[in-house]
Amino acid sequence: MNPSGENGGNSGRTRKLLIFLAKLIVSAGLIGFLLSRLSLAEISHAMESPRWGWLLASLAVYGLSAFGGALQWSWILKMAGITAPRREIQRLYFIGLFFNNFLPANIGGDAYKIVDLGRQEHRPHGVFCATLLDRLIGLGALTFLGVLVLTGASVAGIPLPNITLVLIPILVMLFMILAFLLSRRIGTQLPGLFRRLKMERLAGQLGKITIEFGLYRPKVRWLNGIFLFSVLVQFLRLATHLLVALGLGFSLSPEQALQLLVLIPLVAISLTLPITINGIGLRESVSAELFTSAGIAAGPAVAMGVAAYLVQVVFSLQGGILLWLGKWSRPTGNGN
Repeated sequence: MNPSGENGGNSGRTRKLLIFLAKLIVSAGLIGFLLSRLSLAEISHAMESPRWGWLLASLAVYGLSAFGGALQWSWILKMAGITAPRREIQRLYFIGLFFNNFLPANIGGDAYKIVDLGRQEHRPHGVFCATLLDRLIGLGALTFLGVLVLTGASVAGIPLPNITLVLIPILVMLFMILAFLLSRRIGTQLPGLFRRLKMERLAGQLGKITIEFGLYRPKVRWLNGIFLFSVLVQFLRLATHLLVALGLGFSLSPEQALQLLVLIPLVAISLTLPITINGIGLRESVSAELFTSAGIAAGPAVAMGVAAYLVQVVFSLQGGILLWLGKWSRPTGNGN
């Protein structure tokens, strides 16, 4: 018997339940607040006459971006010395997409990928660092695109809300985080600092992480190439939203399209906040608030956000199929 271990397990489960309930309350509150300002009829009316050709095109473009994302993750893993076949990496990436959309957690998909591939490769810290680097580069590329279009829009005199200026410090912060993680000085000094604070276990974990990040440190040209590729992947994901808008019958002017290319990254960045269930409520509220500045009414703006999310959900269903098939095709750990 291990009462302390059992109590610790119960405490962990209780904490997870409380976090889930808190997120559920926030999601419900945001949806309630949104519906106090809008009626469901306004939202559903914007989805009454879908143009299936454009919607199928949005699904195809999102799928292309997902394959690009899987390829990006595989390149980063390969640079770290992870030898898993690209097919297995792609399988885990799509399962991660499925978990991101169907598990009540913002990082469920990443956690699954790290645990599964880390166990296969006996390199949990290596997979963790590669996945974190992949996430940061992707978010940095998306923010960079937003800042780039924001600059062009400002030069062209296209109006945008002041909140879009927050993209600039976010981009700076992301590059600072990457520089911090890849810094040789910090990588050598941080574990020692925690050892002096008598936090040996944390110091040991940080030591392993800094060693893993050290593998990328001399690969500056390669990292720049990965970033440029990520810019292309993120542009495809932005294009998915524009195609969804066309699929709902919106007539977007070139000016509105440029405005959305700045506003959509803000919506995506807001969804990294772990305060709701899979972004439900937050996505719709932020879309309604931001897209109106591009001349899109609140109801259609919410419909656009929901439809773009549904495109991602539909594509990610294949991850669930791959997970189910994997239960039957993959060998068990004991070899029996």
